[in-house]
Amino acid sequence: MKIRASVTLLALLLSAGAWGQYPGEGSRTVRADFVALDRNRDGYVSKVEALANPEVHKRFATFDADKDGRLSEAEYTAAMEDNEKRILQDSVITARVKAALLAERGIPSLSISVETYEGGVLLKGFVNAADIVSRAGRITAGVAGVRTVHNNIGVRQ
Repeated sequence: MKIRASVTLLALLLSAGAWGQYPGEGSRTVRADFVALDRNRDGYVSKVEALANPEVHKRFATFDADKDGRLSEAEYTAAMEDNEKRILQDSVITARVKAALLAERGIPSLSISVETYEGGVLLKGFVNAADIVSRAGRITAGVAGVRTVHNNIGVRQ
C-alpha cells in the first residue's frame, strides 16, 4: 500500500496543476512574450505591465477590445500582429525611398540614411549642396506610403 501511495503522490507532484500552471494555459502554448509581460501571472497584461513594451503600451487602448483595462492573450496577439504588419510596411517604404533616391541622378544616395516609423520618413546624412537636400526631400515625399518627411540632411562644403 505504501508503494501505491508513493506513486500517486509522485504523479500528483509531477502534474502541471501541482506546479501552478499558468492561468488559461491548458494544453495550448502561451506566447513567451505575453508571459514575460504578465508580471503578476493573472493571465492578462495591465496598462502598467505594458510599460515594459513601448509598442504594446502605445496601442493598448486600441487593442483592449472589451475595454476592461487589460489585454487578454488574444488581444495582445492582435496588437503584436498589428505591430509586425506596421514594421513590414515601414520596411517596404524604406526600400521604396532608397530605390527612388538611388534612381535619381545627382543625388549621392549612399550618403543618405533612411529610417521609417509609422509612415514617417527620416532622412539623415551629408551632401555637397543645398539643392540636393530639397530634391531628396521632394523625391521622398512622392513615394507611395510616405506620410511625413523629416529632412535632416546636412550640407557639407
